[in-house]
Amino acid sequence: MSIGGIRSSSSLLVQSLTSMRNQLDDLQRQLGTGYKSTSYAGLGINRGLVVGLRSHLSAISSYSDATTNVSLRINLQQTTLTRIAGINGDVKAAAQTNFSIDASGQTVGQHAANAQLDEILNALNTQAGDRYLFSGRATDKPAAESSEVVMNGDVLRAGFKQIMSERNQADVGANGLGRLLLPATTAVAATLTGTGATLLPDAPATVAGSQDLSFPYTSAGGTLSINGTNVAIGAGDDVTAILAAINNPATVAATGVTAIAPGGLLTLTSADADTSVDLTGSTGSLITEFGIAVGPTAPTNLLTQGAVTAGQQLTVTVGSNPPLTITFGTNQAALPPEVSTLAELNSALGTLTGGTAAVNLANGNITVTAGNTTDAIFIGGNATPATFGLTATSAAPSNPITLSEDTLAATASPFGFKLAGISTTVTGATVTGPAGLTKAVSVDFHQQPTAGQAVNFGFTMPDGTTTTLTLTATTSATPGPNEFTIGTDIPTTKANFQAVLNTSLTKLAATSLTAASSIAASNDFFDIGVGDPPMRVAGPPFNTATALVAGTASNTVTWYTGEMGTDSARGTAVAKIDDALSVSYGARGNEQAIVTALKNTAVFVATTYSATDPNAGTLYKEVNGRVYSGLAGANGQQTLQDIQAELAFAQSTMKDASTRNASRTVTLQDMLQGIEQVDPQEVATQVLAMQTQLQASLQTTAMLSKLSIINYL
Repeated sequence: MSIGGIRSSSSLLVQSLTSMRNQLDDLQRQLGTGYKSTSYAGLGINRGLVVGLRSHLSAISSYSDATTNVSLRINLQQTTLTRIAGINGDVKAAAQTNFSIDASGQTVGQHAANAQLDEILNALNTQAGDRYLFSGRATDKPAAESSEVVMNGDVLRAGFKQIMSERNQADVGANGLGRLLLPATTAVAATLTGTGATLLPDAPATVAGSQDLSFPYTSAGGTLSINGTNVAIGAGDDVTAILAAINNPATVAATGVTAIAPGGLLTLTSADADTSVDLTGSTGSLITEFGIAVGPTAPTNLLTQGAVTAGQQLTVTVGSNPPLTITFGTNQAALPPEVSTLAELNSALGTLTGGTAAVNLANGNITVTAGNTTDAIFIGGNATPATFGLTATSAAPSNPITLSEDTLAATASPFGFKLAGISTTVTGATVTGPAGLTKAVSVDFHQQPTAGQAVNFGFTMPDGTTTTLTLTATTSATPGPNEFTIGTDIPTTKANFQAVLNTSLTKLAATSLTAASSIAASNDFFDIGVGDPPMRVAGPPFNTATALVAGTASNTVTWYTGEMGTDSARGTAVAKIDDALSVSYGARGNEQAIVTALKNTAVFVATTYSATDPNAGTLYKEVNGRVYSGLAGANGQQTLQDIQAELAFAQSTMKDASTRNASRTVTLQDMLQGIEQVDPQEVATQVLAMQTQLQASLQTTAMLSKLSIINYL
């Protein structure tokens, strides 16, 4: 028997022992670290899943970082907006305080507001790290200039105070009447002008035949009776002979009718609008031969078209002059002759004493004008005046007080008062307007007013608001504000009224208009955006200017220095806080709500008052009333709370996303641990088993290593 060597078997045992040792070492490492492997390769088929899980966890971590940063930024934005809202309340409260100025011409509240304006502009330059929060997309640029530059400008550029001063000058105007003109009154003679009459012009009677009398026509002869005068037509007469017979001068003198034959058709025409054509009594076959109507055919005049009837009268009286009486009819022998045509009416009107009168021969409208500025006109009689376009039967001379917009300004200018209306409760007074390219209104007194009666002037102001100036009649010799004394006669009352109108307009321009002008200037300066630069008055001179022009970067401060856009301000900063969710939290300093706070506070701060100005207290009230209303806001206008609500929504969204992401993180980490980490008890059991197996293998190997032929034998 033969005995083989054990070398190859020993080699396998050594390899097995080495493998077991490695397994034991790995198990001991797992037991010590808690992880199955130190590399993705050691995870086997789960390595791709682990990579995906860790990628998701990394993304969630980045969302968490973004949420933390954005939350910080929004908190700073909310703090800024809350403070601006607080300043709004402070300025509104200060605007309601009593008028009490110091040597600088301002109140304590105005001084405080000056510091608060500086605080608003500084707050708009709030940063989170190196990021400006109210500059839109331009996060590396401050949002606003300093309050010193905004209000006072610099060496080259005009600030708000200068813009407001220029606008005040343009609105008040050179004469202090708010760009209105109040010229001396000019007397105008009484006039009645007919409109709407539709009478036909005078026209003679015309009768046209229907039979062609051209060659070879010859008459059968007979007697043609024209207006009672017989005209003999001989047998065999052609059209030429017939015309000669009718147009014989003696015959025409008797009939008042002439004849022509255009196209061979016999046509008879009366001499005037008073004469008819009557062929009644004609004999023979002449009527049939001529194809002509027997008649009578009437002319066109006042009587035949029914404008008046015979015997009616129309009287026209100017002042104390003798009345002109016109009797309608056909009696030309009467003294004065009766009137039946427009031409005769016009001749009769031409004899009016104390004025002039005429009738339009084309339509019948009568116009009467007094010869002086003191006489009135009266229309009487039993004829209907409206037939001749006279809707009124009397007219008084006028000496109206006229108020008009500056002819330099016309309707396109944005400056000064704009006339919106006029009304009156004064008995017998007449008001007109606003009318014309350069609008004007007027008032005229035709009898004395009574105490308490008033005239009301309506104005539109530069800031779009409206106001009414009411002047009230009084019997007091020392009238109060906006009152005019009733004089001993109408001219004196008018003079008193015009003087008070001038004084009241001057005060209104120095107070209400100036306050509205300051608000308009703040709109011009602060309401800026893409394509909307700050606006200023085209001047100098400013008090006669007629237009606004765009300020440039070289001559006017642009207070907002951040990014300007037409899109939503919130969309200028966007952060991704979840796989499919982003929040918008941007802000621009030139948003409406912020600008509203700025511009009203700026007007409050920029206005100064003089202790010697009798209108200072009223101006203070007018300015502060507008500032208060402006800060209170209007329906449909963005508020600071609107911005805060939008930012709060972003915060709420982030909070919800953070909660979801935290839950997802726990889930993903649990899954990852289930793949990467080991069960310590299980591994410990495996270690003990492996140690036992390894010990047994080593003992076996040691026994085999001592085996020899001698030991075997």
